[in-house]
Amino acid sequence: MSDLSQYEQGFGSFRIGEMTLALPMKSVREVVPFHPLMAVPCPQPWIKGGLNLRGVSIPVLDLECLLNRPGHAYAPGCILLIAHENNLLGLIADEVKALFFANPANMHTVNSADCIGSIFAGSLMNSELNQLVQVLSTQALFDLPGLPKAKDPEPHRQSLELQTSNEDTALNTRTPLMLMQSMSTLFAVNPKDIETTVVNPVLLPSEYSGGFYKGNLDYREQTIPAVDLASYLGLGNAGKTQCPAQQAFVIRVAGNPLALLIDKVLDIVHVPHNSVIALPGFGLPKAAQLEGALPCTVFSKEDPHSQRGPQYFVLSCPRISEDQELIELAGILAKASASAQLDAASQQGRTAHGLDRLMVYRLDTEFSTPIEQVREVLPYRADIEIFERSNPMLGMLTHRDESIPVFDLAQWLGAARQSLNHESSILVVNVHGASVGFAVTSLTAIENAQWEPNVPVLGEQRQLMHGQLKTTQRLAQIGETDHQRMVEVIDLHQQVLLILDQFGLAPTVPPEVAVEVVGHSVHAAH
Repeated sequence: MSDLSQYEQGFGSFRIGEMTLALPMKSVREVVPFHPLMAVPCPQPWIKGGLNLRGVSIPVLDLECLLNRPGHAYAPGCILLIAHENNLLGLIADEVKALFFANPANMHTVNSADCIGSIFAGSLMNSELNQLVQVLSTQALFDLPGLPKAKDPEPHRQSLELQTSNEDTALNTRTPLMLMQSMSTLFAVNPKDIETTVVNPVLLPSEYSGGFYKGNLDYREQTIPAVDLASYLGLGNAGKTQCPAQQAFVIRVAGNPLALLIDKVLDIVHVPHNSVIALPGFGLPKAAQLEGALPCTVFSKEDPHSQRGPQYFVLSCPRISEDQELIELAGILAKASASAQLDAASQQGRTAHGLDRLMVYRLDTEFSTPIEQVREVLPYRADIEIFERSNPMLGMLTHRDESIPVFDLAQWLGAARQSLNHESSILVVNVHGASVGFAVTSLTAIENAQWEPNVPVLGEQRQLMHGQLKTTQRLAQIGETDHQRMVEVIDLHQQVLLILDQFGLAPTVPPEVAVEVVGHSVHAAH
């Protein structure tokens, strides 16, 4: 870490559709499962209602609606409560993901004069997942025009956090903890030790379930075991009739995911690092799986966390992940899931042998590229455009200590320059050590090609591009039965070679190859 505290460098990430977003942890108050909202007298269509929080109606914002992406169905859905200047706001999300740490000074900022565009503060790299995350501006969210302001019913919490944050900036003495409840017992865990949280987990039956093993969950195209946390630790009133778990969090056990079921997440707090006290060496069934206890006296008397019980048991995820019983359970499920995926892939391979898995995107219509050609996908940034509009090269992008030239793909292929915005992306392609970015209007999907014919180019489409005549084009059939369509396949590796050749940086592309790949027309018939 730098001179900043963990508190200042913590970011909570969450998913909405295919977007991974984040907010500074000091802004996130708590996460609650999604449930029906109260009607509120607000004309803004992106305010979907009010959440009753301890007698206060908190406005709840739908980012997809705000960004003019109607029709998104949140699944399973949760609400992030964020705090700013003694006001609260709810954000609807599909799921909450892991906490990550990054220095805010390393953020690639984004500037926008538009009030909606300004909600994106910039992008930060989640180094643990090697993933670029879009960070929202808490200030800009609360400055949206027409947003109803709801006073925080617990303003002392935010003032205390800001005070302690300022005191600890140079000392780095505060630790984030996620507080939760399972059965009648209170627990805490460091969010950096978990992979993600799951709201309203749907348990799948298992013939082997019993005791603390409650069944399985579908998680990222994999079947993983679900373990009741309190039962596993031998804590809580096991004889009490237990309601279905409302939430779960996922950890890794010997590299395999495992879900721990809980009743609910209560809050995310930041406490002095020396707040956790030791537990006695006897009396607890699995004391080795616990770091210690967080006394409720660490909270002020006005804080509801001080009233919930004597202490929160602090989990040791590294020690839990070494439990041989859990290792065997997670390993069995991982092998079964991998076997099922292999069978499905084998079946698919028999029907699509030799065909590509394609990244589908839009220019003025849909095009595609074999997914293995795309090294990574970056969000488009307007500030990279430094060249005149007649030049298909937009500018340069700095990423991973590398300066990457970025081309408007449509303009490079002979069409008009695209209208690029915050929904646009840059496909980064690397050939022989040279990286080039291609800007596309938007990403559509990842599809399996079902048929890839080469067809002749006739008439007006048989034009000369980059010194070569386009005589054939490669098409691919994609989509399910009701939405099958043909899209042109663009070989971006060959486009990079053509760019290098044009600037005298690579040997000339062999004519028999160039004739096949150059001069793809964005207006080609489909």
